[in-house]
Amino acid sequence: MIQTFIYTSKNSNSYIYDDQHRLSLLIHPELEKAFDKMNDTNPYYLKKYTYLKDHGFFSEPKFANFKTAVNESMVIESIIQTHQIVFETTDFCNLNCLYCSFGELYQGYDMRNFKNINTQNAVTLLKYIFELNPKNKNRNLSIAFYGGEPLLNINFIKEIVDVVNQLNAEKEINISYLMTTNATLLHKHIDYLVANKFRVLVSLDGNKENHSYRIFKKNDENSFHQVIENIDMIQRDYSDYFNSYVNFNAVLHNRNSVKEIYDFIYTRYHKIPRIAELSSDDINPNKKVLLDRMLHRKSESEAEYQKDKSNLLNHVDLLSFKELTDFLKYYSINFYVSNVLSLLKNEEKNLPTNTCFPFSKKIYLTNRNKLLPCERINYKYSMGEVNHNVIIDIPKITQQLNFYYEQLKNVCQSCYTYKFCGLCMFQVDNLDKLDTEKFICDRFHNLKAFKNKLNRIFSFLENYPNDFSQIIENVVIT
Repeated sequence: MIQTFIYTSKNSNSYIYDDQHRLSLLIHPELEKAFDKMNDTNPYYLKKYTYLKDHGFFSEPKFANFKTAVNESMVIESIIQTHQIVFETTDFCNLNCLYCSFGELYQGYDMRNFKNINTQNAVTLLKYIFELNPKNKNRNLSIAFYGGEPLLNINFIKEIVDVVNQLNAEKEINISYLMTTNATLLHKHIDYLVANKFRVLVSLDGNKENHSYRIFKKNDENSFHQVIENIDMIQRDYSDYFNSYVNFNAVLHNRNSVKEIYDFIYTRYHKIPRIAELSSDDINPNKKVLLDRMLHRKSESEAEYQKDKSNLLNHVDLLSFKELTDFLKYYSINFYVSNVLSLLKNEEKNLPTNTCFPFSKKIYLTNRNKLLPCERINYKYSMGEVNHNVIIDIPKITQQLNFYYEQLKNVCQSCYTYKFCGLCMFQVDNLDKLDTEKFICDRFHNLKAFKNKLNRIFSFLENYPNDFSQIIENVVIT
């Protein structure tokens, strides 16, 4: 159950956090003594404490309020309004990265057997989505190609681009093309990517040693030199395209660090890369020891890099800044700036967890014809298929979601991060045990854990007070 409490920052400043009012309030230490019912409390602060109690603070603990009912129209609308269609272009890759999400460290995906996606089924899905959408010049839709290595099936990519252009002739939707690639084949297809303004996300883990987990399948050699040669060529010969459309993604592991990744990629290409930790979802139990050995926490590596005065870290990209942003957006009174109806109605209900509503952000078609809400979740959570026709059982999806939400409510209603936990329920390892006592949520925050979270957030805010107005103006109000 959720209650009002007092916590302190690393600078020993005390605050009240009240969930019902979405309020954090800096307080005098005497008020904390009143809260703790100490005999030597200043009478003035005893009156203050009584005043706060009379106005709803420090009331009886309550369960978080949730809505758990979804209906079929919500699922249909999310399909219509999806932002991105992603194709698993092929499951074949010319690299054999040890930490690959489709490799031996993980489970929860279909067997890899060098299979390309069925082009006709992909076209069928596109027609289905375009037929649902009215003509709209203000509508944005991205078409993304995933793998494996997508460039190993370039003919499919070209055909899909042609089909999308034909289907969009009447709809006039704003279309963009995206691709995640290991960059080893870019030299063969760069002219086509440039001509169609593909946004390319290149996987590069830093310098040669940092990149050494990304080895060629045919000979186990580091792919670093081929990758760098191709990127250097694009930067040299297609500079405008490189500056506008090419970005980098790195995986953090035991052979690199945030510092090494930033220093190499920024120094060479003047780009700030995205950095992702190794996934801890759907781990193969037989490989957990190996994964633990390779795991390198971003928060720790980032904190170490911050000690270097010449660091290239963008302040707004810091995990601490993002944690503060989430707090101000979802846990503070500023939430009502962009959610006025919740303030006027004095009623607010959340769905358990922060799972994206299925298909609202993405529709992912695998090369086994399955439809998933995202490429990051276990394939067993397929919500449809494409086989001559698009088959999405809306009633079944709705029923399943209602079951999940109703069961999750029993856990989430006592979690202090219920307003925004950042957890996708489809990435919970034991979701199949949801209606049993064996279900455990790794993101659950009891009072102690949430106090520690607020200690981090407000200690950071005290060190960077100007972040408050920047976040309010650029994130919350926007």
